[in-house]
Amino acid sequence: MANTNLHGDDLIRHCGLNDEGKAVQQMDPHDFHRLIAVKLVSNGYDVPPPINGNQEAEVQVMQLASDLFRRYAEQSRLLTGHLNPPDRRIQDFLEDALSSTGVNIDLPTKVINMDRYGMARKLSLPDDPSVSEFHNSENSSYALCNGVLHNPFNDRRTTKGVFHIADYGLPIPADKIRVPLLTYAKLLEAALKPPADLNLLPYTAKWGKPVDSMVSLMLRPLVCPEVPGVSPEKRLEVRFFVPGGCVSNLDFVESIFGNAGDPSLPENDAGLDTLHWTGTSGCVILAPHIRKLKKKDLGLPHIKDATEEQKTTGMCWESEDELYNNGTPFKITLRDKRGIMVTILADNYFGYCKKEVKTQIGLTANIFGAAEEEHAGGAIAFRSYSLGTNFYPEKDFVGTNHSYEEALALLGDTVSVHPSGYATDKKYKNIHILPADMEVDLNAQAATWTKDGVKQTLRVLPGHDYVHPSGYKIRLEKHPASTAYKLIGTAGEGTYCHKPSTVSGGGKSEISKSLNDAVIYGAIYIGDFEADMAIVRNILERDYSNCFKPQFVKAQARSPSRKILSTERSLGSVVKLLTPKNEYTNEHCEFIKNIPSYICSIVFAIKRFCKSCWWYRLFNQPILTVLHRSPDKPEWNGDWESHFSVDIVNGAPGHELKLDGRKLAGSYLRVGHDHINGGWRTYKLRQDFISADKVQMEDDISASVVVPRSQINGLPDDYSAFPSLKITQNCEWRLFQRPDDAIFPGFDQQTEEDLGGDHVFVSNFKPIHEEEMKDLTERVDFFEIFTDPMKNHMKRCIKEGGVNMCSAKPREYKG
Repeated sequence: MANTNLHGDDLIRHCGLNDEGKAVQQMDPHDFHRLIAVKLVSNGYDVPPPINGNQEAEVQVMQLASDLFRRYAEQSRLLTGHLNPPDRRIQDFLEDALSSTGVNIDLPTKVINMDRYGMARKLSLPDDPSVSEFHNSENSSYALCNGVLHNPFNDRRTTKGVFHIADYGLPIPADKIRVPLLTYAKLLEAALKPPADLNLLPYTAKWGKPVDSMVSLMLRPLVCPEVPGVSPEKRLEVRFFVPGGCVSNLDFVESIFGNAGDPSLPENDAGLDTLHWTGTSGCVILAPHIRKLKKKDLGLPHIKDATEEQKTTGMCWESEDELYNNGTPFKITLRDKRGIMVTILADNYFGYCKKEVKTQIGLTANIFGAAEEEHAGGAIAFRSYSLGTNFYPEKDFVGTNHSYEEALALLGDTVSVHPSGYATDKKYKNIHILPADMEVDLNAQAATWTKDGVKQTLRVLPGHDYVHPSGYKIRLEKHPASTAYKLIGTAGEGTYCHKPSTVSGGGKSEISKSLNDAVIYGAIYIGDFEADMAIVRNILERDYSNCFKPQFVKAQARSPSRKILSTERSLGSVVKLLTPKNEYTNEHCEFIKNIPSYICSIVFAIKRFCKSCWWYRLFNQPILTVLHRSPDKPEWNGDWESHFSVDIVNGAPGHELKLDGRKLAGSYLRVGHDHINGGWRTYKLRQDFISADKVQMEDDISASVVVPRSQINGLPDDYSAFPSLKITQNCEWRLFQRPDDAIFPGFDQQTEEDLGGDHVFVSNFKPIHEEEMKDLTERVDFFEIFTDPMKNHMKRCIKEGGVNMCSAKPREYKG
């Protein structure tokens, strides 16, 4: 992420998030209008009084400050050509690099700088509450009831012929297009002179005198993570310049990387913060209008004078009206070993802006030498287990080196300690820390422990977490497809799943997603009940003494002769027993291969429930009917068949397997959609499957550094085998992802929750007007499938009117 030292108002100003990571409103809309008005007036523009609010007071403020504004404007005129520190560094680089071309380049000095988060979003829509849309040749923006929707003209996902590099400085890779330095200079000269229609600031579109100006933004993206006690974090500086009509691009960029403030202020000058600056600078200039420039006007040679490489790459012309790059989008960059990089984007596709920052982070990391930019994805995964009805603090779960007193010492005053000997988090009242001897009994709906020799009890409630001093936590959770409850245990220490150097589509986003959204629940089906039960009986009663090859027998911790329904064999052991592997004899592997997959599911279900009738009833009746009575535990004593049955349907045996007259609920993993037949590809999961809890840590852009293990203190003993360690940190405040699965209502629950929230940034979704939204909510076969957050959002859209969006309705690009 960005600067982790920011908190409170500084964090909100930088990225629009509060200390809890929630998006919040930057300031009151009227205050935002005043801020923008002051900024525009101080730059010499006429600002009309606001449509809403106290017009008289607003006009009075402007009149009182008019002399100050005129003085500021005159000072700015006298300082024409004076650049702020980062722009001066970039200007000096351009003057040096382009000195041989004869083209004079001056970075713009009269620009409207986005010096706080949220200003770019405000400027991307007209200053008129009756107008909720803005359109120009490059972008369409819509004010939503819960945020903003920006749809750039291009939704480009190909890179063929896109990457051009000026013939200067560092070597040019073979798969990139070499461009003469003069041509780059002419492209840059034109890029800094956008046409008036593209330069019109959307916020002022309905004013009597609309503002025509470029806008700018400063970023300080991460290049090298901090290594505590070893080295501080390192960042580069990046300046963006875009035509006023493309200010929505800056809304996108600052939502990801944050807003580094006013570049003219000394506290924001990277040159004065040598401890955290890499010494490198970047610049990105958005210029979609230069796609109309002709090759001849840009100094490219005629085909008869061109080299073979220029002929191959199209860096020459045959007809005088040929457009550069055939008039299609491209990016071109100029860079050298000083680590300064100036890139022109001939397109307003949002992805180019983000990827260009990524590229500049990568160049800086390579030149800086101690860091690496990674196209990576990752999450911390916390293993979770179905604990059934009881939790005991066994060392396999919680270890042996943790105490309640130690936990309280670490937590300090963040928890409230209760007289009975447990603690509750002060901020999150549903998190409780219990002593090391804690036990949880679902039947009694209670957690117990001892204090001073006296047994203590705490009622266990849904929605609460009960944490062992080791960090292992227990929660009471309702089965998604029934009224049953069970105890879920989650490991206190997670596993960092990091996928580095991946290609697009390589699965980096999927690492971070919970499997829960892809799990559906349904009946466990059987074919011919009598025939299938005979197969099951054969599997359960089979002698597995000789299933292992001789050389693997001694390596087994327990005898393979254990019966499948034996209490000495776990469900996991049964799954392994019926899964082919190299250690098994050919005969056993052949036996396994001949078992139909649905028969295996039935075997696993029988093993899952074949302990006691009470155990099953506990998991399949409403919790209040079973939690307050003593359990009876009549064992099946080998008679498992009498507990399983099917209904008689139209005089014939049905196919839904039942246990003691109740339907068994199986869980199935959806893996892909069959677009031809319209169904899902599903796979049966184990009856006790619980997906890991995950915390997404990165997606797309990460920075890393490798350090000797000896320099890092406090590491667990497990790390002693590694001579060095890699420290990785995400470079983004927000992880923008393309929610492909959201097109199926109710499937991607996280996306529906996110898009139904407040202050959202949305791109490439279909703008839906009130009448169409009303139609969607009335289509019960469509609307009722959504999760509650998206249903509530759609209802809110109808109530508040205007243009909005639906998670299952992406933009249909060019039909």
